[in-house]
Amino acid sequence: MLNNLLFSLLRTALWAREEVWHSLQTKDAGQILKEAEKQTVAALVLDAMDRCGAKLPTEVVLSYFSYSVAVAQGNRRLNAAVRALGRSFEENSVSYAVVKGQVVASLYPNPLLRQSGDIDFYCDNENIDRAKEILSREWGVVFDDTDSDKHLHFDKKGVTFEMHFSLTSFYSKRKNGYWEQLLREDKGTEVSLDGQPVKTLSPTLHTLYVFLHLYHHLMELGVGLRQFCDLAVMLHAYNTEIDHDALRLHLERLGMERAFRTCGSILVQRLGLPAEEFPYALTDKERRYGDKILDVVFYRGNMGHYNKCSGFHGWRHNIESTGIKISHFMKFMPLAPGYCCRWIAHELKRKISTKLKWNGK
Repeated sequence: MLNNLLFSLLRTALWAREEVWHSLQTKDAGQILKEAEKQTVAALVLDAMDRCGAKLPTEVVLSYFSYSVAVAQGNRRLNAAVRALGRSFEENSVSYAVVKGQVVASLYPNPLLRQSGDIDFYCDNENIDRAKEILSREWGVVFDDTDSDKHLHFDKKGVTFEMHFSLTSFYSKRKNGYWEQLLREDKGTEVSLDGQPVKTLSPTLHTLYVFLHLYHHLMELGVGLRQFCDLAVMLHAYNTEIDHDALRLHLERLGMERAFRTCGSILVQRLGLPAEEFPYALTDKERRYGDKILDVVFYRGNMGHYNKCSGFHGWRHNIESTGIKISHFMKFMPLAPGYCCRWIAHELKRKISTKLKWNGK
């Protein structure tokens, strides 16, 4: 029941549909907001409660009003950081694309209410060294080139940046090649952040990437409802700009079509995305699997932070995380079997390689 009210409030926040006016009870508000915080959508939900005229306990209002103010301040800080990054790259003719985060937030009815995280941006092989040079010289960034096989991260004035030279992997040379070709051929677009244009991926490719990022983290440790809200908002805002035929083709060739359709059942059935704005007609089977995904979403919360054994570090943490991943693989294997199998093989190979390296020492 409370989860149904949470979805009603999210529909109000995303599409201005005031459908909870008579069903929201004061006693439920605190519990709903706790779940919304777990899903990183509390600022959206509080705003929807306010617009629906909900009467909230004073202590709840004070607590979550402070939370919402912090979310808005975080968005302003990150927007300023993205604008500064864009100016540095434009002035030095560096090609880049900011992805997810503030770019997606700009599509929300109220961008300041989407809870922010860090700043992700992509530079291809022709621009990555130049980007590092500019950031080192003008921003004083010191890079650790062993940071990751996909990105380098750095902090600037309390903001975390991730500079990606590889946005995702399908653990397949052929599929990775297809994805990289899409990136090379992408013409990109711009969004406005407080009046300044910022470069990002084209609507079709960016929507595909936001889904791929969502599904990757769902399979790992879990995601929150914010990631589904992001995808819904993108499909709505870019409805006339997305090449739906191309999107379906990319999903099919990457082996992710059924996973996308299943996640779409949550967007349409629960978050209220108009059915005609989703690229596929949905079936009961996809809706049932969508409910299985929601079981994980509500149990694990955003990025799988909840219902884990606290205090685990080192090998115990690795064992717990591996157990969670295996559980998710078993649940969702039918949605993208090739992707799951390749990922498992990759993880096993990596762990064996790491163990052999340590034994060699």
